[in-house]
Amino acid sequence: MSLLFTHLLHSLRRPDHWVYGSWLDTVVKYRKTRLGIVWLLIPTVVYIWGIGGFLAALQPGVSGPNFLAHVGMGFLVFRFFSTVLIDATSVFANSQSYIYDGHVRLTDFVLRSVARSFYYFLLSLPVVAIAVLASPQFDPAGLAPSIAGMAVVVLNLFLYGVLFSIAGARFPDLHELMGSAIMALFLITPIVWYSSAASAETLHGQLMRLNPLYHLLAVVRGPLLQEAVEPTTYAYLGGLTLVGVLLASVVYGAKARRVPVWL
Repeated sequence: MSLLFTHLLHSLRRPDHWVYGSWLDTVVKYRKTRLGIVWLLIPTVVYIWGIGGFLAALQPGVSGPNFLAHVGMGFLVFRFFSTVLIDATSVFANSQSYIYDGHVRLTDFVLRSVARSFYYFLLSLPVVAIAVLASPQFDPAGLAPSIAGMAVVVLNLFLYGVLFSIAGARFPDLHELMGSAIMALFLITPIVWYSSAASAETLHGQLMRLNPLYHLLAVVRGPLLQEAVEPTTYAYLGGLTLVGVLLASVVYGAKARRVPVWL
């Protein structure tokens, strides 16, 4: 068994550092504010009924409730992607004191980053659920496939989080680069527009289909809102996951021990 999966199994057996630590990170961040963790809900409310409502009003032919559900799910899942990937590039630098104290099971720190963003996801989920349940396109039968899709998302975020965290320890500039890359990916991910507007024959359609975040979003949102998931999406995600497993295993095994030297 590779070093990555050996460490991962130990992390899963002893989740105190990343499960409880990530929750404390979330609570402590907002403890001095009057509204507390309610602040986590405000961006979601503003995005769905503010930005989503405004954009729906600009498109008379678009169903408002369906569009709000589409935007809500898109924003929720994309924020999960972006926070994990951006945090991953600096997660070891932010945990430098733990690593210097001899905490060399680096999977704990990657899982802590994923768990912290997942708490944001769960806390915002009830707000998005209101928009989804109000949509005539909501399909309860799509809940199980959507949860399965979310499991694929979490797995890939962990695998690529490992890669970006090690790369970020070696190249600190990656943190700034990742922020810019996420902004660019937002433009070619169908969050505030429908993927049907980008046919495969067009340049923007091809860019969208090359974007891994589009495919990861599609398998979570599509089943719930009866939005078609292209067959190529499943092949793409299968390849993405396989490449992630191989690369993360090789890179972690070869470079994890050098992380303390790079920090």
